[in-house]
Order: sequence, then structure tokens, then C-alpha cells
Amino acid sequence: ALKRMSVIVSQQDSSYNVEYFVMTKGAPEIVKTMLAKVPDQFDETHKRYTLQGGRVIALARRSLGKDVTVRDIQREDAEKELEFCGFVVFSTPLKKESKAAISMLKESSHYIVMITGDNPLTACYVARKLKISSDHLILVEKGTGEWAWQTPDETKEYPIDTPAPGYSLCLTGPAMTQCLSLPHASHGTFFKSIISRVQVFARVTPKQKELAITTFKSLGLVTVMCGDGTNDVGALKHADVGVAIISNAPEVKPEQRELEKRERERSEKKTALIKEFKEMSQARTLQERQKLLEEKMKELQEDTMVKLGDASIASPFTSKYSSVKCVCSIIRQGRCTLVTTLQMFKILALNALIIAYCQSALYLDGVKFSDGQATLQGLLLAGCFLFISRSKPLDKLSKTRPHANIFNLYTILTVMLQFSVHLYTIVRLVDKVHILEPRKASVDLEAEFSPTLLNTVVYIVSVTLQLNTFIINYRGHPYMESLRENKPLCYSALFTAGFMLVLTFGLMPELSAEFSLLIPPEGLQREVFGVLLMDSVLTFVLDRALLWVCGDAKLKKMN
Repeated sequence: ALKRMSVIVSQQDSSYNVEYFVMTKGAPEIVKTMLAKVPDQFDETHKRYTLQGGRVIALARRSLGKDVTVRDIQREDAEKELEFCGFVVFSTPLKKESKAAISMLKESSHYIVMITGDNPLTACYVARKLKISSDHLILVEKGTGEWAWQTPDETKEYPIDTPAPGYSLCLTGPAMTQCLSLPHASHGTFFKSIISRVQVFARVTPKQKELAITTFKSLGLVTVMCGDGTNDVGALKHADVGVAIISNAPEVKPEQRELEKRERERSEKKTALIKEFKEMSQARTLQERQKLLEEKMKELQEDTMVKLGDASIASPFTSKYSSVKCVCSIIRQGRCTLVTTLQMFKILALNALIIAYCQSALYLDGVKFSDGQATLQGLLLAGCFLFISRSKPLDKLSKTRPHANIFNLYTILTVMLQFSVHLYTIVRLVDKVHILEPRKASVDLEAEFSPTLLNTVVYIVSVTLQLNTFIINYRGHPYMESLRENKPLCYSALFTAGFMLVLTFGLMPELSAEFSLLIPPEGLQREVFGVLLMDSVLTFVLDRALLWVCGDAKLKKMN
């Protein structure tokens, strides 16, 4: 990258004589090499403004004379012996939401790295203000051609191979090139050995942004990249998640006054369009009318449409607002979706095992569920299946991280232990029923369905245990709404539990008869209720204990 721009302009006096000038703007360190005379305090003034977070551009010029053929001038000849004109300092306040978003990301177990084309002193100032990092060491080239780590105020200096601990590192584009050229015994290159401490990349080229992302990925990290320009396209494409930010979009959602202002502007445009339609009616031919109509509609559409940049083409996500807060939203939604998927796998696995054993217990006695019972079971549990997937993520990111896949110690252990408890419950209650209602000597699998005590108890146990898996394995906080906050799921679970209580204690004999269920004896009613209550408590305790021990993933350390 040239890091500068030059133009040749002409100025005409009253006598029609034309004089040509070359005007140059660019990074101060680049423009400095083109000056005929470097002013005193040039470096000090430049550093003073950059240390305060300003974006500094140097201006310079030179007269090329009057008798000049502009087309024959080479860039190298024009950009030399320039006269320094001054600095332009841009103060760009931090976005209101940026500090809160960065803080939320740091508190939720994420590494934050800034990659920018700005001056390293400005980048370190911004990183400190956003609390990405506090104390920095910048790798700089000394006059002797050697490289060393320096603090931004140049009060401390350390050798390149031994940066002081406790500091975050800042690498510029040339410094990255130097680090890549140095070998390292265990990491291959010196760059890979220090990248875990680098939190600011400054004055880097698009290729170097891409290199930083690919290096982080090679360490086994999942990367999210935000960018708003063409120079970010390569990094956005190589990141696991690329987010294009529309730089000219509003920072936050417009307030009511802004909405009213837009409505007024749109109303004025419509009024003007109606007026133009009236003028269009005076057009001579139909083709002229249609052409004028298409032009006006196109203008109106362009005024109301958000114009996307090159970054949006390379990234799967595009944010309507120019703030990194969109990253928090992506992570919240992603964690909620991941946790929902993991808990659904657990629930489906447990329900499949419960149904399989209940069906086996019935089959051994030549008993089955009636069509009405199967339909009722499906209807009661359908609401739970539907509403468990509609949980909304919380507004705040959690410090804990969910597991990335189902093959982890927590999921395997909780499924096995929960089913062990459920299996004990089913076996105990089936044995209790066999004491009251002994098995038949012969089993007729083709016989017509008739209500039995075994069918009734196994049906109540089957539905209750499946409901139990929804309630116990619903994760809720800290990734999504709790069971109380997910009101549709809560009401569906309460209704199903209440329905099972009615069937267990025979509170509505007509309802039991409607679904071909018997009313269990009073002693068996208490036995069924007590065992199912014990099952719920024990599975809840086991699951939460495992969750506390090995339920969440941890942030991977960079080696």
C-alpha cells in the first residue's frame, strides 16, 4: 500500500498564465521521506496527536512551474522535494455501543483482537479506551536496523526475543514481515510464537489481515471478523464468521424524532413525484411517459435503499448498524441455537429409550396402547416439542460456553444416568402391577385391545417420564429463557402434568374411560405418584450435579 495520494492541479492567474502544483497527503511517516526539509518538532507533534487517539494526515506540496507537460511527469519525480504544509488531525469519537459490546465479549470468554490500518499509536490508544488491552509494547525498527519492543511513550525498551511479561503486543505491517522471517524452534516462526499475546495489528495490508485470521484459525480457534471496506474482504472470507458493517449506516436505531423526519421527507418526495407525474402527462408519446416514470421510480428507490459495500459480498452476515454490537447478537443467537439442538438430542435419546422399554414391558404380556392413548400421548407432548424450540436468547452473554457437539462427557453421562433412574422406575412399577395382576399363562398378540391395569400404569409412567425429560433437560439460563420465562412451554408442561395427575388418582372417571384407562387401586396410586416424584427429583439432582462438574466448555488457550 502506498499510504499516500498525490494530485497535480493547475492555477490560472489574471494574465491566463497556468502554474502547476503537486499536492500530496498521506501517512506522516511516508510524507516525511518526501520533504525537502523536515520541520522541527515534526515527529514530536505527530506522536502527540496520535497518542491522544487522533487520525493524523500530513499535507505537502510543490510547484512544478509553468512550462510543464503534465503527462510526461513520473510519480517519483513529482513526489520529491515537497514543502510541508501541516497536519490534519481527525478526531473520531468511539461509538457509544462499542465499549459495552467489547466489555460483554470479554466477559463471555472471548479473545478480542484489533486489526486496523491506522497508526500503531492511535490503535493502542483506541484499544486502551475500549479496554481491549491496557499496557502495550510496539515492535519498532531502530535506526541501526535492529528491532526492539517499545512502550508507546518510548520510555521502556526490550529485546525482540524477550518481550516483557504483562504487556499486550502491537505489531505493524513491517513488524509482521520481520517476525515471519525469524525462525522459532517449536512454532516454526517467531510470529506464531508471540501471536497469542498480540492484541493490536496496526498499519497492516489486506493480505496481512488475512494472514492474521488464518494464523488464529491454525491454532484451533474459531474466528469472527468484522469489516467495512474492500481491504477487509480477504479476512472476512477466511474467518469462520464474517460480518460486514455498513459504515454509513446509523449507529443506533433512529429515535422517534428521526422517524418523523424521515416520514416528512418521504411525504415531500411523494408530493414532488405527484407533481412530476402531472408534468409527465404532458409528454408527447407513451414511450416518453414510461421512460420518465421508470427514472423517477428508480430515483425514489435508490433514496430509500441501504447501499452495501464490497465487504458485504464476501461475508455471510451484514449488519445494518455500524457497531460491533452485532457480533454479540450473532453469538447470543448461535449459543441459543446450539444449546437448543443439544438438549433436543438428549430429550429424543431418553424418550426413545423410555418408549422402547415401555413397549417391551407391554409386549411381554400381550398388551399394547390403544389408538386413543397413542393419539393423546402425541398431543400432550407435541406442545413441549414445539415450544422448546421457540426459546429466545438472553440479552446478556454468559461467561460460560456450551459444548460444541453432543459427544462430550456431560451429555453421555447424563443420558446414561437419567435412563438408569427411569429404568428402575419402570421396572419397579411393572413388578408392583404384576403382584396385583399376575401375568397370563398364554399371550395372544392378535387379541383385540382391552383395558388392563398394566396398560394404565405403563401409559401414565411413559407419558410422565417423557414429560420429565423435557423439564429436567431444558437448559434455560444462562443461554436462553428459563422455563418460567418460556410461558408456552411452561403452560404446556403444567397442563400435561395436571392431566397425568387426574389419570393417576382417577379424579375424572369419565375421562379415564374415554381413553380406555382403568382407575388404579388407592395403594397403587400412592406408589405410582411417589415413585414418579422420586424419579423427577433424582434425575434433576444428577443432571445438575453433572452440569456443575463438566457441563460447560472452556475457552481454549492459545499456545
